[in-house]
Amino acid sequence: MISFSILGCTLNENLSYNEKTVYNLNASKWGDEINSSIIILAIHGFNDYSKSFEIPANFFKKFDLFTIAIDLRGFGKNPNPGDWYSLENHIKDLEIQIQKIKKKYPKKKLFLMGESMGGAIVITLLNSNKNLPIDGSILIAPAIWNFKERNFFKSLTLNIFSKILPNLRVSGKGFIKVQASNNLEVLEELSKDPFFIHKPKLESLNGVTNLMNKSFIDARKYLKNPYYKTLIVVPINDQIVPRKPLIGLLQEPDIKKNIGNSFDLGVYVNSYHMMLRDLEGNFISREIKEWILNRKNILNLNSFKAPLEKLTNEPYYHILD
Repeated sequence: MISFSILGCTLNENLSYNEKTVYNLNASKWGDEINSSIIILAIHGFNDYSKSFEIPANFFKKFDLFTIAIDLRGFGKNPNPGDWYSLENHIKDLEIQIQKIKKKYPKKKLFLMGESMGGAIVITLLNSNKNLPIDGSILIAPAIWNFKERNFFKSLTLNIFSKILPNLRVSGKGFIKVQASNNLEVLEELSKDPFFIHKPKLESLNGVTNLMNKSFIDARKYLKNPYYKTLIVVPINDQIVPRKPLIGLLQEPDIKKNIGNSFDLGVYVNSYHMMLRDLEGNFISREIKEWILNRKNILNLNSFKAPLEKLTNEPYYHILD
């Protein structure tokens, strides 16, 4: 069991994006960079960092998939860990990373993979730019959540206190208990990892709620007419991000008709939020690998059969569901 702080990030909302603010993001790499024909650019979740993709990336490399995982600004081994940077900065950073990869390897296929908050950032990027030189995107337990709309007074309170005490660090330990994975060894390692943010600042918590609100709006627009090959994988036992906001989106007629057509949806009944690091994580990574190599490979898999019905009818585990 771990506390709510398992979700990434402090607030530089007023930082404009220009050449002076561009710097090299820390990155981790797995696989054969030269000989692989496919690259995965992976974006981590709230409080986390690039190491979060170590387990799936070591699986992917067996099939000649090369993974580059970056530390977002304010996370991991970058300067000023714990500071929050605006969604605009993250989007621009990702665009630069994509450009660098395609310039270096113009003939290799490139897929984006975003987990949790990283998935929310990716969907905003997809919706804002129709000309990305990518071959597809994978959203892992994406933090698509209209928090402000569904929790107005909590959102208002958080916003006020984040302005009064922006640098106050908080932890849900002993207050809100959630389990992010069934892999207790991974959770134990995270609890001791100095590069994982265990006590985010109030302004970070307010920042990530605003980011999720924006991603919810962008997801509604994007999923009605996806520009890119897109896969969404969702765990049923998600105690970090509630399921009902995503279900509400997917049930909208203009989006529902696209499931299994314009985008794919995989639902995993026994999985937790950190699904690729779960004990069964490699099972999901294998299905993602199949989707990357040839989308037709996953069409008859059980995870992709009646996914919306599973999301709707399976038991709920999040306190706000």
